[in-house]
Amino acid sequence: MIIKRMNATFGKLDGRELSLQPGLNVISGDNEAGKSTWLAFMLAMLYGVDTRDRVKAGRLPDKLKFQPWNGKPMAGTMELEQDGRSLTLERRSDTAPMGDFRAWDSEAGTPREDLSAKTCGQTLLGVEAGVYARSGFLRQQRISIAADANLEKRLSGLVTAGSEDYAFADIEEKLKKLQGNLRNTQGGAIARAEKERKALDNRLADIREQQKKRAELEAELVELKAQRAQCREILDGLDALDRQALQKRVQEAEAALAESVEDREAWESICGDLPDEETLHGLERELQQLQNDLEKAALDEGLSINELELPAPDPIFGRMSAREAHDKAAADATVIREARSARRPRRSRSLLSLLLILAGLALGFTGAWKLILPMVVGGVALALAGLGWWLLRRVQYSRRKTDYLRLQKQARDILEQYAAESAKDVVLRGIAYIRTLEEQEAAQAEQSEERRSLLTELADRREDIYARLEALMPGSGTPEKAAALFQEAAASRKALKQARAMETERESQLSSLRFALGSAAAPDPDAARFADYDRSVETDRMRTLEARIEELSSQADQLTGAIGQMGDPLALEAERDILNRELRRMEERYASLRLARRALAEADENLRARFAPILCEKTGELIQKLTAGRYDKIQLDRQLRITVHPTGSPVFRPLSYLSSGTVDQLYLALRLAISELLIPQAPIVLDDALVYFDDKRAALALETLRELSKTRQVLIFTCQSREKRILDRLARVRREAAPEGQLPEQP
Repeated sequence: MIIKRMNATFGKLDGRELSLQPGLNVISGDNEAGKSTWLAFMLAMLYGVDTRDRVKAGRLPDKLKFQPWNGKPMAGTMELEQDGRSLTLERRSDTAPMGDFRAWDSEAGTPREDLSAKTCGQTLLGVEAGVYARSGFLRQQRISIAADANLEKRLSGLVTAGSEDYAFADIEEKLKKLQGNLRNTQGGAIARAEKERKALDNRLADIREQQKKRAELEAELVELKAQRAQCREILDGLDALDRQALQKRVQEAEAALAESVEDREAWESICGDLPDEETLHGLERELQQLQNDLEKAALDEGLSINELELPAPDPIFGRMSAREAHDKAAADATVIREARSARRPRRSRSLLSLLLILAGLALGFTGAWKLILPMVVGGVALALAGLGWWLLRRVQYSRRKTDYLRLQKQARDILEQYAAESAKDVVLRGIAYIRTLEEQEAAQAEQSEERRSLLTELADRREDIYARLEALMPGSGTPEKAAALFQEAAASRKALKQARAMETERESQLSSLRFALGSAAAPDPDAARFADYDRSVETDRMRTLEARIEELSSQADQLTGAIGQMGDPLALEAERDILNRELRRMEERYASLRLARRALAEADENLRARFAPILCEKTGELIQKLTAGRYDKIQLDRQLRITVHPTGSPVFRPLSYLSSGTVDQLYLALRLAISELLIPQAPIVLDDALVYFDDKRAALALETLRELSKTRQVLIFTCQSREKRILDRLARVRREAAPEGQLPEQP
């Protein structure tokens, strides 16, 4: 395969193009000129960009490191020639960095369906990216070569036609891992099983020990529980005595609460008959305002309050007019005269009714004796007639007596109201009121019109207030009674409030006592039996017993749990037998894996003995050229580590005895040999791979690469001009040494 041209938008490359030719190509440039970017681009075009790679230890993955500096997505094309046909590869970053791939025949323009974004490099070069990087793609920093499973598969394929899907290292690692899974001191299955078996043995021994301890604890618990039951009985008896005392207190509290309820209901009844509290307060405020107005009017008139106040209403006639007072006194005197003249009714003797009853009874008994029905009926009728007459006279007497008593009470009430002894005194009291009224009217006539108007207004207001008081509570329409009413109402409501508070307090006390008492009925204790016991002593004893029982119970539960977790001895024995069988099976499997690894190692040695000589022979040829015959042979171990044979020396030498330049020569030879064997048609790429070579070594390496470029493309990227100078010098030497008439080879 020959790369002809590359066009890249990749990292610092902004649409840059690089043209190449078959054979040897030397691309030189200063540091930071983009040489390493072109190499990364070439690999990206062939194998793509690993989008799963992440930043590690400060190293940026290619998807981030080579993001175009111009902000565009990664993109590029590569024109190449393979098997005489031109081919164009194109990658873009529409969905992923360099993930959109297209390939077509450059001459015919037909797409290459056999190539894809993932398989392009392996299809064209014949190897995976890791194999190519360890053979034909040489960088100065990584010129040495490390073992790789894919590389081992490819090398094995040189000498066998078998499958390349498996390598010795892969199978060896899997078998080793299986062995490690079985026998590993840290976590192998055999070690775990042995550890588990040992644990089973320990558990079986522990079970019997724990069972013995539990039996001792249970015996002690039985004794302690018996003592606790005895202590509980004593405390229950003391509690019953306390409950009896508490029940007595509850009964006393109930009686006190009932008394408070009666007190509260009595005051509620009294306050219920009182006017509304707000109304009384309103009337009281109005009376206070009236008193304030009187004081203000007295100050304005220069009078005393007594001079300005209206006379108090008469306790009997109130503020009646003269006519009304005359009529009332006359009517009351008439009632007294009628009561004095009335005669007390006497109970009349009903001899006729008695005779009729006796005659009827005699006639009835006689008829009954002689069995004469008409006489019996006549006797009963006669007796009933006598009884009816007696009841009629009795009812008439009761009515006359009731009327008489009512009239006498009315007369007494009138005399008491007037504080009089006769009807004449009542009439005289009325005449005295009429005269007082006339005097007040005469006095008022002498007052100024303004004062009369003020007195009238104040009088009307007071009358209105007393009228409303009288409507609320009859008989309270006087200043003294009004004041008494206000005081009585306030005192009654205060007493009601106190009664309610007392009731609430006693209800709370009763509730607390009932809560303390509980709902269960208290048994009748034998006071004499528990009289000698002290509660504090028994409580301390119970607390000590409970603590000890709890402690032992906890220990017993822990032992029971521990025994339960250990399992049944028979089941543990069966489990141990199963483990023994499993251990034997794993030991047999481990022995089989050991035999398999031994057989695999022998097979690998046989296979390596077949392909290693081919690789070592090819590498030896190249080493002789690169070192000018100083070294002629190498040996490779399983990890592709080199030991070299100096020409004429009896022994091979490890690389640690050689200079870094010689080591690079040896690894360059090994890489070129691997690429010759595995990828004879793939381009060989070197990125400053000769930087540690002196001029002589560099000349030998370039001469070797020039020989290889006759059959394949060789690309040398360098930051120095030394390679071109050496190649020019070699070409000049060839021209001078060429026979006359023969053209020298071009570099």
